[in-house]
Amino acid sequence: MKTSMKLAAVALSASLMAGCAGPNKQVNDNNLFCAIAGGLAGGAVTGAVVDGGSSAVGGALVGAAFALLLCPQDNVEAAPVETVAVCTEVPPAGALLDAQGCAFDSDSDGVVDGVDMCADTPAGVKVDRVGCALDSDRDGVADYEDMCPATPLGTIVDPTGCPLPGEKILSLTGVNFDTNKSVLTTDAQDILGQAVTLLKNTDAVIEVRVEGHTDSRGAEAYNMSLSQKRAEAVVTYLVSQGVNANSLIAVGMGESMPVANNDTTAGQAANRRVDFVVNK
Repeated sequence: MKTSMKLAAVALSASLMAGCAGPNKQVNDNNLFCAIAGGLAGGAVTGAVVDGGSSAVGGALVGAAFALLLCPQDNVEAAPVETVAVCTEVPPAGALLDAQGCAFDSDSDGVVDGVDMCADTPAGVKVDRVGCALDSDRDGVADYEDMCPATPLGTIVDPTGCPLPGEKILSLTGVNFDTNKSVLTTDAQDILGQAVTLLKNTDAVIEVRVEGHTDSRGAEAYNMSLSQKRAEAVVTYLVSQGVNANSLIAVGMGESMPVANNDTTAGQAANRRVDFVVNK
């Protein structure tokens, strides 16, 4: 075989290897066919113009080389590395997770979706462990909407959380006075502390009737007068402790509304009481 033919074979093999091998060592079909076509075209043109043979082989080499330079190169870029978010906390059981395995908290109340039983809590509202707004007095009205947040348990309330008119919100026994007098004892003042706490949280929105009650001992008219004075004494004490005077009305009920049997000592004690009833 002539030397020129051998050189042509080597060069053509080299051009084919260059065209077929890409950055990832994979066969590049476009460059392969481009190099072959360039080599054939170059060889044919040179052979026709000059004399064929070795001239054609040289033309083939030149054609293949130019084809590799001019044909488009396929650049294979490395696949982007996906960034995986790292959750700051291990999601609790039942939590709804995103693609990275992190829990959602739609209302940003600190309780994740899937666990949150009240998923639309307004921003800044304090919630319990299942994501619902706190209801300290358990009247069905959340604290952030409750205008009377200290309503006694079981009291019927309106949509603002305040007792309905006619509702008894507190009944205190042991609010004792000196015999036949309307002066509160020290023990009675301590017991009335419950009323102070309650009324300070409601006196801006409700009016309360402070009812004084007696047992049946003594004349009925006398008991009525005595109960009125005692109710007024209770109101005076409450006002001295910071309760709004405009929210209190003193009413003496006498012996007319017993809650126990007046024939027993225990019953009489139960009947000597102060009731707090919503007036309006």
